[in-house]
Amino acid sequence: MNIPFLPLLNGHSAFCKFLKKNYGYTDVRPFSPHRRFATSMNSIYLAKDAEGKTIFIKACRYADMSENEYRSGLELWQQAPEHFAKPLAYHAGEPFSFCSAEYVPGKDLISLLQSGEALTGEQKAQIVEDIYTIYQALKRANIVHRDADIKNMLYRNGRVVLIDCQLATKPINTKSVTFFNDIFKICASRWFGKISMKLLEWDDAVRLLIAVRKVGCSPEHQERFDFICSELEKAQGTFVYTYPYPSMEELQQALRKGRFLSRFHHQSKMRHRYRCVVKQLEFFQQNHPDAR
Repeated sequence: MNIPFLPLLNGHSAFCKFLKKNYGYTDVRPFSPHRRFATSMNSIYLAKDAEGKTIFIKACRYADMSENEYRSGLELWQQAPEHFAKPLAYHAGEPFSFCSAEYVPGKDLISLLQSGEALTGEQKAQIVEDIYTIYQALKRANIVHRDADIKNMLYRNGRVVLIDCQLATKPINTKSVTFFNDIFKICASRWFGKISMKLLEWDDAVRLLIAVRKVGCSPEHQERFDFICSELEKAQGTFVYTYPYPSMEELQQALRKGRFLSRFHHQSKMRHRYRCVVKQLEFFQQNHPDAR
C-alpha cells in the first residue's frame, strides 16, 4: 500500500517504533482493505494493542486534525457508542501525529448498496433509523461532522457506524461569514473551521438525507421513512442559502483562483488546503440556486 507522506518524516519503521515505545502498539501494518482512506492527508494502519486487540490508526499530516479526531470522536461515541468508533489515544506533536480508535470490522455502507446484495425491509429500516440516530447524536453533542457522507458509514453487525471525525467542529470554533471572498482567507487558515455554523449544519443534513434516500425503504416502513426524511429536510430548511451566495460568475472566478493556488502555491501545506477550498467551492457550484 502506498504510504503518502510518512516517508517525508522519519519513515514507516520509525513510526512503528514510536507507537510501540509510547503506546505499546505492535504489529503495525498498512490497512489494505480500504485504500481509499489513505490520502495526502492521512496514512491508515492496523495494529495490536497491549492486550492483543486490533486497533485502527490514522496518521495525519497536521497535528490539529489528530487532536480533533480524538476529541470530537470521543464526545460523539459517548452520545451513541453503537454508532461511532471509540477513540483510544492521540498524539499531536513531533515527530508524528496520529489518532487511534477501536477497529470497526465490516463493509462500508456504500459498497454494500452498490454490491446488489438484497437487503430486507427490516434491514433497510434499521439502517435508516441508525442514520437518524447519528443525526440526533450530532445535534445533542452540538457537533457538525462536516463529512457525514455515506462513504464514511460502516455496516457492522447490521448497524451503521459513522467514522472520520477529523474535520468535525462546534459553534465555538465558527463565526459568521459576511463576504464570499472570506472563504479563501478563512478556509485556507483553518480547514473550513470558521465558516458559518448554519452552513455546516445544512451540509450535514444534506449528506445524511442523501444516504437515507439511497438506502430506501419497503412499503411497511414508508411512514417512518417519510418522517425521517422530513426531519432532515427541515434541518436543511434552516439554511436555504441564507449564506451570502456569489453569482455563478463570481463562483467561477473563485474556482479558477483556487485551482491555480492548489497547483502552484510554493508551500505544500497551503497547496493541500487550497485543494480543500476547491472541493467546497465545487460543492457550492453543484448546489447553486442558478444551477437547478
